[in-house]
Amino acid sequence: MIKPAPYYNDPQLKILLSTKPHKTFIGGRGVGKTTIIAEEIIKYFVAMPRGKISLNGLTYFHIRTKSLPPIIDHLERRGLFRGQHYFIGHKAPKKFLWDEPFQPPLDYTNCMHFVNGFVVEFNSFDRPEMARSGSYDGMIFDECTKLKKSAIDADVLPANRGNRERFGHLNFHHGTLFLGSMPLTPEGEWVFEYEALAKKFPHRYFYLEASAIENIHILGEMYFRDLKRALPKVVYDLEVLNKRRKQNESGFYPLLSAQKHTYNDSFNYDFFDSIDYDIKGKSSFDCRGDADCLPYEPLYVSFDFGTTQNCIVVSQWHKHSNEFPVIKNFFVENETLTVLVSKFIDYYKDKPSKALYLYGGSDGTRRNDAASRSSYFDDVKDQLSKSGWEVYLRAELYEASHMDKYQFWHKFLSGDYPNLPAFRINMNNAMETFVSMDNAPILPQEFKKDKSSERKKDSPRWKATDLSDAVDNLYYWVLDSMVGDQLPTNEMIILPGR
Repeated sequence: MIKPAPYYNDPQLKILLSTKPHKTFIGGRGVGKTTIIAEEIIKYFVAMPRGKISLNGLTYFHIRTKSLPPIIDHLERRGLFRGQHYFIGHKAPKKFLWDEPFQPPLDYTNCMHFVNGFVVEFNSFDRPEMARSGSYDGMIFDECTKLKKSAIDADVLPANRGNRERFGHLNFHHGTLFLGSMPLTPEGEWVFEYEALAKKFPHRYFYLEASAIENIHILGEMYFRDLKRALPKVVYDLEVLNKRRKQNESGFYPLLSAQKHTYNDSFNYDFFDSIDYDIKGKSSFDCRGDADCLPYEPLYVSFDFGTTQNCIVVSQWHKHSNEFPVIKNFFVENETLTVLVSKFIDYYKDKPSKALYLYGGSDGTRRNDAASRSSYFDDVKDQLSKSGWEVYLRAELYEASHMDKYQFWHKFLSGDYPNLPAFRINMNNAMETFVSMDNAPILPQEFKKDKSSERKKDSPRWKATDLSDAVDNLYYWVLDSMVGDQLPTNEMIILPGR
């Protein structure tokens, strides 16, 4: 029934041939990590009838839409077909008379049920506590460098137990497989602990790093050329070439911390459940799927204007939690400002309350083009108003000094000012904003943000400091006046313009 695989690259072979129970593979985007997941599932399926393993990912949404499609594709290459050898989202129909695991799930909504009673159960890391009551014969962790180590250790790994009397003769029983790309933030660097374990206990632990170039036979050279053009250098080096991250010690935002100032748990599961995760069929990539977009609160929208690029950061003041996160960003290159604003309008078309405060650099007062009398801000307001938005222009007509903005961010990010809301960035919808801020350097000769990246012709502009400027143009002008004297911690903050 199981067909031979058509091709394995070198890293895949090394992992598949290893007999060590605990494996960690940090590989570049496109190196073939999901093929390894599929092979691991096949291994357990063949060796453990009525066994059960867990496939752990960022969210159920991510597992269903990102992890599963290539897994299903590889299973088919190996001769295993959905609806014939396994089912997803429910157990096999009763007429099939398939066995269930020795410890069957009570709900098969997030499961793969195989012909011999073997089951893969999905666990979401925005709900890691749901793994506590489970009992598994092995565990796979996809995108592991984006998962919280504390949740892995406290909630998930303790469930890797049971069935020793049935499968204990297998050396990989209760094994683990961690797969991911190089950590983009320090929060994911816990995976390097497994490198140390592999050196200390080589008979139990396997650790491997590999660039996506190892899979060039399948991907082709154009794949790398396109990604190098499209991705920020830091992201390309990390996620494609698999190079380890170097901290920018002389950055304009030195206190910016991925652990403190970012989050991933931003999905509105009630909405995704209501459409049965039919993302492609129901065009659901819009604000209805964002749990951090409050439908009846105004948006704070800040632009950075340019002749070859334009970008937007979208924030919202969450009064109930006293947070002021960046919930989304948009950017275009070699496209008109109208195209950018249209992206915003389309994404938020189903937001019931359409009010926003408009911020941006003082260059927004310039004429949009030589033939127009309207400024950038005029054109933005006009386009938004025609789409039903109430727009309140709050942009200042002059620029604050770099030193003033640097000092503001140092205070704001410190968290030492209880009268200020907390700053956070949605890494699902605004990761580029974090990268732009995290990699914005200071000029060596004078105290200014080094914006030379905006002049590089061989690199897309959204890799540059533009998004960080849009963030400056919003948060500095909204909050700088609050950084001075401390307010009582229980004093209400009045939103600008309300």
